[in-house]
Amino acid sequence: MKRSFFVLCLIIALLVGTGTANAKVHHYVFVITMGKWNILPDVSVKSLMINDKIPGPTIEVTEGDTVEVKVINKTPLPHTIHWHGLEVDNSGDGVPYVTQDPIEPGKSYTYRFVAKPAGTHFWHCHWSTLLHISGGMYGALIVHSKNREISINNTYKVKKDVTLILDSIDPPWQNKMLTMMENMHKKGMEEKVFNSLKEYIDAVNNGYITPYQRGYSKPEYKYHLINGHSYPMIKPIITKVGETTRIRLINAGNIPHYLHFHGMQLLIVAIDGNRLKSPYYVNTVPCFPGQTVDLIMRPSVRGWWAVHDHAEWGSTNNGHFPGGTVFLIGVADSKGFISNYTPKISLTQ
Repeated sequence: MKRSFFVLCLIIALLVGTGTANAKVHHYVFVITMGKWNILPDVSVKSLMINDKIPGPTIEVTEGDTVEVKVINKTPLPHTIHWHGLEVDNSGDGVPYVTQDPIEPGKSYTYRFVAKPAGTHFWHCHWSTLLHISGGMYGALIVHSKNREISINNTYKVKKDVTLILDSIDPPWQNKMLTMMENMHKKGMEEKVFNSLKEYIDAVNNGYITPYQRGYSKPEYKYHLINGHSYPMIKPIITKVGETTRIRLINAGNIPHYLHFHGMQLLIVAIDGNRLKSPYYVNTVPCFPGQTVDLIMRPSVRGWWAVHDHAEWGSTNNGHFPGGTVFLIGVADSKGFISNYTPKISLTQ
């Protein structure tokens, strides 16, 4: 009996040890800067970039891995990072004055968390969220299933994995707001934070004017982006008849989009990182603010196929069509041939 108990304990110890050994620690460094970003060759906008790009770095790990992200703030604005869709310790959730103080200008902060659950997620700034996400502070956070045998990629024999991050911006509003915040910092002015309702009421009684009483300013979204650019700077997806592509659609922005895929049906297999028990086919994919949608694409007909937002404002640049989220999918036959007709739009960005 004692021998059997000893053997059982040894087996459990080995299993636990194996699981720990397989988990990895991933280190990332996010350097936040402010500068100009070209959403089109002739349209630049004042932006908040991480490691000099929009979107910021993709975090791609396996469920159970440890992720460590050092955030270095080289802008004149405070920031935090929220891991949207992940179940992290409360201290790492990235909500200013709820789980942490903001990362002030010139300071750094290191987040450390275990990646779970598996699925398509994203990260974004959670300070002045409307402005800072519009400004470019977001990126994909992909957590692969620990059990690859039951993963979506294995179930559907995925050959290609593509991430598309949606956002919408108003360049004049964004330029004005970021410049105003920058000037406030230069003049030593700070955004007011009240520690209690009484403190807030006392300040108002003493003449304090809240920001929402000082004027009305809201963005009017004129440009719609996929992976930081508008048409015609969105790269096409190239695939083959019968080949399976997984498209991870992430809406980091503030308005819904309805992407219509010409010439094919797509299978929705997960929403918000949660795998669906009953996947279903669509050809127009709704994706709401803060939502992620996983699609399986397996085209049956070769050719160049258009993709565009069927809420038509999302397919314009400053009101002009084509623009915004418009891009192409090139489907080749077994010999690599796509079409006799060459589309008269950019294919090689």
